[in-house]
This record gives sequence, C-alpha cells and structure tokens, in this order.
Amino acid sequence: MTEDIKRLDIKDVSFLSQGDAFSMSTMSGLATNYNDEGVHVSPQRHEKTLTFIKYALLLDAIDEGWLYEQKGWMYNQLHRYREALSAFERARHLGYANDGWLYEQKSYALDKLERDEEALEAFERARRLGYANEE
Repeated sequence: MTEDIKRLDIKDVSFLSQGDAFSMSTMSGLATNYNDEGVHVSPQRHEKTLTFIKYALLLDAIDEGWLYEQKGWMYNQLHRYREALSAFERARHLGYANDGWLYEQKSYALDKLERDEEALEAFERARRLGYANEE
C-alpha cells in the first residue's frame, strides 16, 4: 500500500466502493469547484483525483486504460506534462490507441513541452480519429 493510499480517510474509501465511483462526471467533479464566478479548478482537487486513480488501479476497479487516460489528463491540469505523456502512453498500450481524446491531450502536453513536431502529429491523429478541438 502506497503512502497516498494510507492517507485516504474512511469517507474516501467508501466513495470508491460505490458502483459508479469512477464515471467521467465523478472524475471531473473531484477536480473542479464551482463558485459564483464560474468554474475554479483547484490543484489540490487534481491531486486528490490522482490519489483516487492510484487506488482504483490497485483495486482493478475499472478499465486500466481509461484510468491512465484520466491520470494523464490530471497531470496536464497540474502542468506535469512529462508524467502526462507517460500516462497517455500507458493508456495507449492498454487499448486506447484509437482514442482521439487521448491524442488531443497528448498533443497539448507535447506543445507545452515545446515538442512542436510531435504535438502536430498527435493533433493530426486526434483529428483523423474525429476528435480535435481546433482552438
């Protein structure tokens, strides 16, 4: 058991035991606070989400590829782009090689690391797979 998991309190563990604990909306909810001015993203919430993902991976609670994809997204949100790329690569090897969202997120991380040619390749792959935000 890792240090992160040891720090989870009973409320966190009971949350994980719920049937739909790892839906996309739940992951987003963990990482986002809403206030009067709109959405405020908290780094602490992203870190908590990473802890839940680590715990879920230990429990085999849901599709590992999807969890690694979510882990990469959280690392992107925390500006930990190298770790994000590692998580996306793991997700790719676990069955997400044709997931356009993964490649869009990978493109974002590569762009932030100023790996422009690779970022463009990942973006083009996302576009070919039907998922590319052209902002």
